Amino acid sequence: MENARFLKISIIILLLINIGTLSYLWMGKQQVPPQGGPHGGPDVFTFLCNELKLDDQQVRQYEELRDEHHQSVENIQHHSRQLREQFFDMLHSNTDSSTVKKISDSIAATQEQIELVTFYHFKKVRNILRPDQQKRFDEVIQEATRMMAPGPPPPHPR
Repeated sequence: MENARFLKISIIILLLINIGTLSYLWMGKQQVPPQGGPHGGPDVFTFLCNELKLDDQQVRQYEELRDEHHQSVENIQHHSRQLREQFFDMLHSNTDSSTVKKISDSIAATQEQIELVTFYHFKKVRNILRPDQQKRFDEVIQEATRMMAPGPPPPHPR
């Protein structure tokens, strides 16, 4: 009986630590300037336009897809921030573990939504390409997605 209680408490503490760490990383992420990527190099849009040698029509189509993707991700992130606020507001109240689990699952689901939106965004981008460009796209997409990854968190002030 005592072991089961200890395990439950340990799991809840670990869950809170994990969510706290993810929240710190998400909330601490700085906005990426439009002229460059998070690491000072070109952004993904510029990188793919150059690597794939897009024509003017393809650039316009890609811009529309990029703007659509950006808006979708912003909406999901807004919802995720609201959920995280609600989640951490529960720290100062007597909340049952099922509610904690439910909201943490909802937070995780928002990240899943972002991943799916991004996956289908790049499927759409690939569909506007010529076959020779699709081949090059398949070669550079991993590099492009690495460029989208957040950089290291800023140093903690002492």
